[in-house]
Parts: sequence; structure tokens; C-alpha cells
Amino acid sequence: MSYMDFSSWPRDQEQSFVVYEQHSAESSKKAFTAAIIAGLGVLLLLVGIYAGVEPEHHDMTKGMNMSNLTKKSTAPKAEAPAPTPAPAAAPAPAPAATDDKK
Repeated sequence: MSYMDFSSWPRDQEQSFVVYEQHSAESSKKAFTAAIIAGLGVLLLLVGIYAGVEPEHHDMTKGMNMSNLTKKSTAPKAEAPAPTPAPAAAPAPAPAATDDKK
């Protein structure tokens, strides 16, 4: 990369900034390289975790009563008429009083 004529300043003043331009370009390359290495490291870590750790398997239906989950008829059932109460029985006659003075 040419660091000449990168601004509208005279050439002798522009030359004093070439060092900073070179440092900036080198820093950008180093940062980009570090970012790629860090990204690959994280990718390898995530792939390793995904491939190496088995997920837990829970059987959610183990104790489930499936008869509670079936859809029942939505039509209302005709209820049986309530039984009529039995007629009240006539009161029993009181026992006759007897004299046991014998």
C-alpha cells in the first residue's frame, strides 16, 4: 500500500503521518487475525459441547392417565328423573300399658 498522497497536505508534512498510517494498517490486520482465531475457537467449543453432551430424556407421559385426555361427547346427557320420596308411613300405635302387679 502506498502511503503517499493520501491527503491534500504538502508531501513533507504528509510523510510525518506515514508512520501512523502503517501502524493503523498493521493493527487492523492483527485485530482481524485475532478475531478470526477467537471465532474459530468459539465455534470449535460449541461444536464440541453439542457433539459431546447428551441431552436429558424425560418421559413426560410415564404416569399420565390417557383416559382423562380423550374428548368426551359434547351433547348433554338426559338425566334420569329424581325418584319420588316414599309416602310417609302411618305412625305405629303405641303399645298398650299393662299392669304387672300380680
